[in-house]
Amino acid sequence: MAICQKIIFSVSSGTEVIFRSIFKKSFSTNLFLNFSAKINAKEDTSLYQGVVGLEVHAQINSKSKLFSSSPAEYGSSTNTKVSFFDAALPGTLPVLNKSCIEAGILTALACNCTVNKVSTFDRKHYFYPDLPAGYQITQQFRPLASNGVIIFVVPDAMNISDSYECIAYLKQIQLEQDSGRSLHVKDAKSLVDLNRAGIGLMELVFEPNLKNGTEAAALVKELICILKRIETCSCELEEGTFRVDANISVNKIGDPLGTRTEVKNINSLRYIARAIDYEIERQIEILKNGGSVINETRAYDYTLKKTIFMRDKEVLQDYRFMPEPNLPPIRICDEQDKGSYKNVDNVPNIDEIKRKLPVLPETERSILMNNYQLPLHIADKIVQSEGLRNAFEIAASRINDCSAIWDFFLYVLQSQLNSMKLSFKKCGLSGDQVADIIELLVLKRISEATARDVLEMLLNGDNRTAQEIVKEYNWFLISDEKELRGLCEEVISKYLKVAKKYKNSGKQRYMTTLLVALNEMVNNRASIKDAEEVFKKLIQENVKTKKDS
Repeated sequence: MAICQKIIFSVSSGTEVIFRSIFKKSFSTNLFLNFSAKINAKEDTSLYQGVVGLEVHAQINSKSKLFSSSPAEYGSSTNTKVSFFDAALPGTLPVLNKSCIEAGILTALACNCTVNKVSTFDRKHYFYPDLPAGYQITQQFRPLASNGVIIFVVPDAMNISDSYECIAYLKQIQLEQDSGRSLHVKDAKSLVDLNRAGIGLMELVFEPNLKNGTEAAALVKELICILKRIETCSCELEEGTFRVDANISVNKIGDPLGTRTEVKNINSLRYIARAIDYEIERQIEILKNGGSVINETRAYDYTLKKTIFMRDKEVLQDYRFMPEPNLPPIRICDEQDKGSYKNVDNVPNIDEIKRKLPVLPETERSILMNNYQLPLHIADKIVQSEGLRNAFEIAASRINDCSAIWDFFLYVLQSQLNSMKLSFKKCGLSGDQVADIIELLVLKRISEATARDVLEMLLNGDNRTAQEIVKEYNWFLISDEKELRGLCEEVISKYLKVAKKYKNSGKQRYMTTLLVALNEMVNNRASIKDAEEVFKKLIQENVKTKKDS
């Protein structure tokens, strides 16, 4: 029976009828059905594909709100930044903030969108305590921009060097006002803070062409990099200035798209990937077991590490969209049609705004890869950290070994910046200061451990140069071979058992023990590579074990 079971598991479901006829006399019906179910279950996973589309709400960097003069500030005391319009008092009218329009246009240009020269506002009606007017002013039918493209890098989980480029298609960018915040307290009470109500948002709606959570997280990371580069959004997920909703469905390859679910307000890159991948697996399991995916809104539970039900979406909500009667269309010009406007100063100019665009991440990656022959994943890591590219180019102008530069940048500098929760742009170091450390390292004047210590001192505000710090503490590497040999002999005499174990087994952990002991003795002034060679020679020549007897 075991042999037959192996045969059945190795065949495709297309040959199920043949095996049913061959084995129907030998197996009971239930036993065969169990085997058949295992075959189908094994195959079904590979037959399904996930389809992911993102909706991103990015809060616009502006001094005031989208339709009122109230300050757009985070962290203010409850209900202290609220105008009469924000509170929806009768008779108040919206006044459009021009800087929000310009920020939206700049974002659209950075995302390779077509900016629509005429766009309009609509009212989206729904009733919720933190939306005092009972409707949201948005751009449903004629948005600010459409048809964008973002090229981004997706890291390979198994082998980072196999990272690949992916394309995301941006359906539209629309301006809209944010709602307030509902604060849920004890005794089932809810309080409302309207400080956030009316702050300008850019909603970026992406086409569903992503396959999994890894691609979605990589796209969001690229988008954050773009928005920070052009300074139209602070992208602080913890503060709610950047919010991600994911629309997720599963279908068999070649079939139409399946029923989608929406996962709301995922507030970190790591959880974006986890939530989407979990939801894809959950839907596949439902379909494999003969069930149907329900159109619903879900949330990601960070403790349980799974998506959970929030509310049903089976009944289509009627938002009763209607044109916003109190706001005229947004009109935008370029240099060609600039002369057709009488009051041209009040009309945003696409060409003028385009000139404000900095070098964008995609272009920076190409520059690094072409000029310094960096692999894609390394170029992407450098680009994703603000200010790191300029520092890299300064170092590369002084040091020929690019691999040594990016090794230090990614595995030493970036590690310390991450622990301090800083970008290179805000850490206070210059590219020349970092290049000084790498130069000492490449010339074998200091050890890697010393380089880390010097970097930490500079990041903590030390105003001396790397050379001055190393000289004062005598941290230069030991260059005298006889001195290094004598120190290694001293370590072996103290750790003779460890040396014997290394000679018997060749295991690296014993060599590591010797190297650590040496550098503790000389305050990290020994070259690991040179010291390891000396240790090997000394152990081979002088250390005797039972095998040598």
